[in-house]
Amino acid sequence: MEYLYGPVSSRRLGFSLGIDVLPKKYCPFDCVYCQLGRTCKKAVTRFSYVNLDRLRKELRAVIKKKPRINYITFSGSGEPTLHKNLDKLIALVKRTTKYKYPVCVITNSSLLYRKEVRKELKEADLIIPSLDAVNPSVFARINRPYKSITIDKIVAGIIALRKEFKGQIWLEIMLVKGFNDTKEEAERLAEVVSHIKPDKVQLNLPLRPTARKVAIPLRKTIRLIARIIGKKAKVISPPIPNKQKLLTREISNKIVEFIARRPATVGELRDTLGVTPSQLNKYLSVLLHKKLITEERHENRRYFTAGQHCFKKSP
Repeated sequence: MEYLYGPVSSRRLGFSLGIDVLPKKYCPFDCVYCQLGRTCKKAVTRFSYVNLDRLRKELRAVIKKKPRINYITFSGSGEPTLHKNLDKLIALVKRTTKYKYPVCVITNSSLLYRKEVRKELKEADLIIPSLDAVNPSVFARINRPYKSITIDKIVAGIIALRKEFKGQIWLEIMLVKGFNDTKEEAERLAEVVSHIKPDKVQLNLPLRPTARKVAIPLRKTIRLIARIIGKKAKVISPPIPNKQKLLTREISNKIVEFIARRPATVGELRDTLGVTPSQLNKYLSVLLHKKLITEERHENRRYFTAGQHCFKKSP
């Protein structure tokens, strides 16, 4: 698959079939917590990358197998809204799947200040925009944006999206120790959240390995931030297990496919792929021996990754 990955067990979306519409790490941000590593191409120029016929064929091939899917999600290796004519991709997905699955777009909010971007998103069912900080200096430290992107543009874009978009908006805040976990920043965020009026506020944590070493805030700090932001704020829970069984010959490809998009623990791989621990360990050993995947520890947890290199193919 060139564009699709999963379905993966998601902490937010149940089982999500991912659509990766960009080359790896083509993004207006270079966030300190990004699980994909450092941004290869920091840019704000939009372009068309996806071959529509190829995407349609991949979708049909996956849907034919009747996997468990709760959402079809635009996410993956770069910022989805950098793809020009995203509305055409959303329409293609809905037509090809006969409107059976809701469509979600996960965005870092960097281009939502542009009216044409918000217009292209209107046919999605769910949008998950990010807002990690309101203070300009904190925003610069944690998101490391392209020079023309300001926090004022980010906030104005999300507020405009809320006014125009008829679907669900779940605002995501990534909490990183030493960056945006102060009481003062939480109070600033709470004020902006009251203007945005999202349906949910999801507090996320940097659980997976990152190119820059970052840490999770203390539990009492997380609880305090949740109280300050308000009753809509909730720390994202662990993923649910997948009981779906896969053919043995597919397991290796599925493992590599999964961790090429994000690092994963043994438990996450097991739950997503629906395999036994002994099966999974066997394939992980082979893939490690062939150097198709790597292993590292982060926050006392064992993660498997597919490397942090950039794709050669880029716009």
